Amino acid sequence: MIEEFKQWITTNPQVGAAVVAGLTSLIVAILIQPLIQWWLENRKGKIQTDTDEKRQKLQQQIQQELEELKSRMDERRSAETARRDYEYEARKRLYAEIEPIRFQVCEALEEAHYRVRSLARTARSGNLGIGADSWVANPGYYLRSTIYKLILPVTYFRLMQRRMTFIDLHLDPNIAMQYSLLKLYARSFTDDFIFAALEPKLKYEPNHPQSKYLREENPAVFSRQALVLGDLECVADLLTVQENGQIRVLQFGEFEKLFDTEKLDDNLHEILSLFVTFSPDRKPVLARLLLTQAFFAQLILSTYYTTVCPPELAGLLNTISMDEELITTLSWYEGKCADLSVIKPYLSTRLGWLQNNAMIALKS
Repeated sequence: MIEEFKQWITTNPQVGAAVVAGLTSLIVAILIQPLIQWWLENRKGKIQTDTDEKRQKLQQQIQQELEELKSRMDERRSAETARRDYEYEARKRLYAEIEPIRFQVCEALEEAHYRVRSLARTARSGNLGIGADSWVANPGYYLRSTIYKLILPVTYFRLMQRRMTFIDLHLDPNIAMQYSLLKLYARSFTDDFIFAALEPKLKYEPNHPQSKYLREENPAVFSRQALVLGDLECVADLLTVQENGQIRVLQFGEFEKLFDTEKLDDNLHEILSLFVTFSPDRKPVLARLLLTQAFFAQLILSTYYTTVCPPELAGLLNTISMDEELITTLSWYEGKCADLSVIKPYLSTRLGWLQNNAMIALKS
C-alpha cells in the first residue's frame, strides 16, 4: 500500500507536493502551532507579570517621592511661617523700641547741626579761643551746652545699639541706613588723625612725648583734638540714667549737675578738655571734625523726609553741599564759605562703605 502510494506520488508530482504540503500543515496545526501558542501565552504572561511588577515599583517610587516632596513642602511652609511670624514679631518690637528713639535722634541731630553753625558764627564774631571775650574759655553754659548737644546723637546711637539685633538691620532698610549713618557720625569723634591727613595736611602730634608742655604754646599741633572710642562711649553713657527699669537720656539740666562735683568724672574731663578754648585756629583738626558732623547731621535728617537708598547718598550729599546758605553759615571765617573740598574725601569714603554694605556688617 505504501509502495503504491509512493509510486502514485512519483507519477503525479504536483499532487504529491500538495499532499506533502497538506501533511506538513497538518503536523504544524496539530503539533507546532499549539507549542508556539503555548510559548506565546507563557511569554505574554511573563511580560505582563514583569510589567505589573515594574508598574507597581514605579507607583511606589512615585508615591514615596510625592510623600517626600509633600514633607519638604510642609517643612518649608512651616519654616517660612515661623520666619514670617518671627519677623512680624521682630518688626513690631523694632518699631516699638526704635521709633521713639528715631524721633529723638532727629531732634538731637538738628540741635547738633545748629550748634556747629553757632560755633562757626561765634568764631566769626571772635568769641572762641582764649581771652575775656571767649565763650569757651571756661566751662560755662555755652561750653556745657555745646558738649551736650554734640554728644547727644552719640548717646542715642548707643541706645539703638543696645536695643537692635542683627536681624533688625534687614527688616527695615531705612532704619538700617539711618543707624549706619549715625554710627558714622559717632565714629567721626575718633578720627582725628584721618582729618589731619586730609589735604592740605595738618601737622598733628598729640602723642609727642612733650605734648603736655608743647600744647600750651602750640595747641594746633600738640593738643588732642578727638576722643578715643572707649572715652567716647563712656561720655555718651554719662548722658543716660536708669529709671524704673528703663534707660533714658539726661535732660540738659541733669547733665549740668554732673559738673557740680568736687572731682569731675575722668571721661567728662576728657570731653571738656577737647572743647575748652576751642577755635578753628587753635584746634584746626577739631574744626574739620565738627564741619563733617554738621554735614552728617544734615544728611541723616534728609533721610527722615524722603526715602533714600545707599547709592543715592552721594547725590544727596552733593545737593546739600551746594546749599549756599549752609556753606556760608558753616564758615569759620568772616567773608568766606566753608571749604568742603577738605572733608569731601572723608565723607565720600564713608558713604561708599554704606553702598558696599560694610557698615551693615559692623553691628558693634
